[in-house]
Amino acid sequence: MASPARKPPAGDHSDEALDILRRLEPVLVSINGEMADIKGDQRRQADTLTKLAGTLDRLDERQRKQGEDIAELKGRVSQLPNIWQLAGLIFAIFGAAFVLIHSAGGR
Repeated sequence: MASPARKPPAGDHSDEALDILRRLEPVLVSINGEMADIKGDQRRQADTLTKLAGTLDRLDERQRKQGEDIAELKGRVSQLPNIWQLAGLIFAIFGAAFVLIHSAGGR
């Protein structure tokens, strides 16, 4: 059979407990202050994240609008004539001018 736990020696231990509590009190106060600082930092970080989220939403909207503008420009550029079409138009204009000059002159 196991022997029972030893009993502390008889006497008043309240002074020892109070001494331990007095030594722990500044540590606990310091920890409490640090926790308050951490909570304040967390609140500031949450505010910053909220502002960043709003900024990112605005940037996303601007980027979407720029994408639409670029798509519109691509559509317009794709409809521009190429160099061969322009050359053909110029030759057609010169040919029509040549025909008009020779047919109107009569001589």
